[in-house]
Amino acid sequence: MMKVKVLRYLAFMACFLGVLLAATPDAAAQRRVTPVEPAPAKPVNPAQQNEKEADRTHVVERQDAAGNVVLVDTLTGKEWVDSAAIRKVPKMIFPLIDGVSIGVNIWDPVMRLLGQHYGLIDFWGELSMHNRYKPVFEFGLGVCNDTPDGMNYTYKSKMAPYFKIGANYNVFYNSNPDYQLLVGARYGISFFSFEVTDITSPDDYWGPQPSYSIPLQNCTAGYFELCAGIKVKIVKNISLGWQVKYHSLLHGGSTSAGEAMYIPGFGKRGSAITGSFSVIYTLPLNRSPRKTVNTEGDDS
Repeated sequence: MMKVKVLRYLAFMACFLGVLLAATPDAAAQRRVTPVEPAPAKPVNPAQQNEKEADRTHVVERQDAAGNVVLVDTLTGKEWVDSAAIRKVPKMIFPLIDGVSIGVNIWDPVMRLLGQHYGLIDFWGELSMHNRYKPVFEFGLGVCNDTPDGMNYTYKSKMAPYFKIGANYNVFYNSNPDYQLLVGARYGISFFSFEVTDITSPDDYWGPQPSYSIPLQNCTAGYFELCAGIKVKIVKNISLGWQVKYHSLLHGGSTSAGEAMYIPGFGKRGSAITGSFSVIYTLPLNRSPRKTVNTEGDDS
């Protein structure tokens, strides 16, 4: 009887262990497949994602208007900028000091050949900075001996110097320096003397009138100019430059005997527009422009 109970107990334990062993793999399997909340993915740049996902065997390259490399998937027609090939143009591609120019303004000599009775000649020098900013200094000589049509006097001004200081701005500063579009401003000053001779009365009712004169007067005048023009290379280091100028008298230009009709460097009083025509010699200094570079590199 005891043996029967032991056998039954062993059989019961065997069944229990069998059921337990059968259930254990299922539980382990369930633990292994229990879902876990994934960590949030980092945002991906769409351009970079497109570059990674694109099949490069079907990708061709082209350049857009800004010179950037654009990738085109020939299967889908999708386009994106190749971020590894983006180029950036420096703000100013020419070095700080890129040239020195000297010029002679032959406007007045040419006009005198055409009958003008005033003016002489002037010279100027210019320093080019980044092919953009151009400080200018001018020196010239002016003279006048003019009897205006229909007038009863002769105005004379001895040869006198004038000086101008200012700057030009090259609108095309990142382009070929052989061709420039310039705008600028000047301040000018002149120290001169003048006299008026052979003054006669226009009234001849009482017959010929004796003439009289205004003796030599010393005078100083200051004025400003606004100018716009172009510079064009002709051959080697020689260029030609044309400018149109608007000017206005700031101070001086008169004495107790009256106003000066002509001011050296300015021209005739009352004439607001004038011009210049220069022959220019330019000495380039380290003029090689900096090339475009990768945005990830050094753009200096």
